Amino acid sequence: MTTDILIRETAPAPVPDRAGEGIRVVPGRACGTCSLCCKVVGVEELAKPIGAWCLHCVRGKGCAIYDARPPSCRRFHCQWLLADGLGPEWKPERAKFALLKSENGRHLTAFVDPGFPSAWRRSPYYENLKQWAADGARNLADLHLVNVMIGPRCTVILPDRDVDLGILGADEMIRLEPSGIGEIIEVKKIRRQSE
Repeated sequence: MTTDILIRETAPAPVPDRAGEGIRVVPGRACGTCSLCCKVVGVEELAKPIGAWCLHCVRGKGCAIYDARPPSCRRFHCQWLLADGLGPEWKPERAKFALLKSENGRHLTAFVDPGFPSAWRRSPYYENLKQWAADGARNLADLHLVNVMIGPRCTVILPDRDVDLGILGADEMIRLEPSGIGEIIEVKKIRRQSE
């Protein structure tokens, strides 16, 4: 059984817009002065690459075109806003990365500030990412993916090792595949099929 995970240079839409149904921000949490997502996540509609500041971001204040921001920005909510169990150390401006869940919760990405490329390796972050990778690998028939993006460079976190895939192109995806030898998971990038 293989699991192909499509990774785009831009962030997939993880949750509905706040004006839509189903969004639940943890009480007491708000972006406030944090605007790291405006740097670490790509925005296709604005041709903004991953890892570069958005031209519309006013650092420490927010989006200058907030009311007219693109749909992918409207849908984006980092995990710190949504997950009760993440303490104040996980707020992106402090952690130096933003967590995003996609693929119906089967994919967790840490979008890291390129100015702090090793931020995800600090404690308590790395230990948690490893644990989440182990939790996601327990059922090999339904593998979950944990990865780190530093600009367009991708590292997949597995229970037993980290796999640096290098630059992940817009036309590439990650394939996770049990090796058949114990519980070792093979990781590679493959070209996405044309739709």
